[in-house]
Amino acid sequence: MNLLFFRPKTKTASDYELFQHPNQTAAPIVTVVTPVYNNDATIKKTIDSVLNQTLGEKIEYILVDDGSTDNTRSILLEYSKKHPNIKLAFLKKNTGTPAYPRNLGIKLAKAPYISFLDADDWFELSGLEKLYNVLKETNDDYIVGKTVKIRTDGTAIVGEHESSTERRNVPPVSIPHIFHHLGPRARMMKTSIIKENGLKFPAMKFAEDKQFFMDVLACCKSISTTKDVIYYLNRQNENKDSLTSRTNVLHKMKCNQKVIHYFKGKELDPVIKKMILNRLYEFDCFTGFINRYHTLRSEKSSVKHKANDYLKRKAYVWTMKKTLRTAKSLDYDISDHFFKPINKACYQLFKNGCYKEVEELTRWHANTKIKNFHFKDDQVFMVSPLAEPYKYIELPAHAELANCTPNTDHISLHLKATGVDAAIQELLLRDRQSAASEFSLPASVDENGEGIIAIPLEWLSALPKSVYNLYLRYNDYQKVQLHIPASIESLKKQQSKNCHFYCTVNQNLALKIK
Repeated sequence: MNLLFFRPKTKTASDYELFQHPNQTAAPIVTVVTPVYNNDATIKKTIDSVLNQTLGEKIEYILVDDGSTDNTRSILLEYSKKHPNIKLAFLKKNTGTPAYPRNLGIKLAKAPYISFLDADDWFELSGLEKLYNVLKETNDDYIVGKTVKIRTDGTAIVGEHESSTERRNVPPVSIPHIFHHLGPRARMMKTSIIKENGLKFPAMKFAEDKQFFMDVLACCKSISTTKDVIYYLNRQNENKDSLTSRTNVLHKMKCNQKVIHYFKGKELDPVIKKMILNRLYEFDCFTGFINRYHTLRSEKSSVKHKANDYLKRKAYVWTMKKTLRTAKSLDYDISDHFFKPINKACYQLFKNGCYKEVEELTRWHANTKIKNFHFKDDQVFMVSPLAEPYKYIELPAHAELANCTPNTDHISLHLKATGVDAAIQELLLRDRQSAASEFSLPASVDENGEGIIAIPLEWLSALPKSVYNLYLRYNDYQKVQLHIPASIESLKKQQSKNCHFYCTVNQNLALKIK
């Protein structure tokens, strides 16, 4: 089957050739856009995950190759000869950013709904239909579902606020973390939201996706979320050619500065603007900074290495100072809206020039797995190695297993929750090797934070064989593990042939089903 070939009239660095089947799919209902660059090792699985969707050829699949030099283009051409719903755009030169390929895909999109898929990843086979059905039912502007990150050592859920519960017709600002963990994965939106508002991915090597999706969400009146698994994020073998892999930390910080300046200068609803800036300052700038700061020191003791360490840390601190200076013109203290108290402590130490204390605190937090706790009134604090006023770092929530009692047909977990500012909703059991596999039971605590969860033995025996981490879920999507402050003798009595609870090396409760 011959392909139709088009050449754009304009001649720019981003000229492209367009290839499509002569029997191109008419009236698609969903467009999927994939930017591609040197992905011959993964692209077949990615494409197949779209072609095998339950929506079938109602999908328009646009793949934009950004100047691949491996075998990717021949693979794409072979697929396009066989599938009328595939449209290929080959850029003549590499643009150095996923922005142009995605923007071109948006420009070429014909369907009323659009979704994005990266060339290393894949969709769950009914994922697009699940998203589409919700948007058709609700007429919402946007929906996001569950993303499972696939790693060599197991799996994890990305951005649990996006997929912890079924929501319909809710304003974006009703989900406190909605502007966090933004990327192209597991999302579908009205194409008109993007085109009518002139939204584009900015031409940056890093942070272009979060700026774009923040823009999208700021334009949405109502959105939905679903618990269904939609997207698999492949982190088994990082693509060495990916822009994220090739972008150093200082450049990432400078990209974040550009995004901050962009939203500071944009006319937005004040609540949305504050939520966006909080995410950019705390989550992107400050959390990223403090999580890396204690690693910016070589273990080698030569004069050369010490000099390099000094220059590296000085550049890092200078860049962070420049970022925080952008907050001076705001009419509020950004740290008042930080989600994590330890971030606020590090922020205050950094502002006061206490860089050694910042390093000590972040190193302790990263490396000390079993921490000491201090309880006062209805609050719980981690006991840090610093002196006052940073000796005690508040935790948003803490839960302890007080006892584990066997019964004829069930096991009772006696628990105590502290610092939880909303009702406990459920006990969550999550498979340690397969994070998307989870089970739950209703749970609650009284006004003193105490409660008993009765777990039927019949229910336990029906669980798949595996090891499960246990959590208490609260505030829709937030969760806390059940800490065991000391060895509980009754745990030893729960051993059975098929299942038993046990204390992990980090003193948390876990369950093994044999």
